[in-house]
Amino acid sequence: MTNERELIKGEEKKWTDIRGYQVATNSARILGELSELTIDEKTGKITHIVIKTDAERNVNVKGATRNGDEITVPFGKVEKVGEFIIVSG
Repeated sequence: MTNERELIKGEEKKWTDIRGYQVATNSARILGELSELTIDEKTGKITHIVIKTDAERNVNVKGATRNGDEITVPFGKVEKVGEFIIVSG
């Protein structure tokens, strides 16, 4: 049996598997935890990820928007999903 956090290329993941994953930049800066996904109703594709972070934390990801303790990042910034979710900074 494989480790539930181990990813195989092309493997599908359920929301319950990835919710709460740590999100970091590709330069290893921890942003926070994955809290939500935004999905386009027409296409069914993920458009954004929402990261819960400390409100005081100074986080800067190009193309991201901040609302209090949440950062919304375009899904196109996601580079890898593994033990962490990696986004380009």
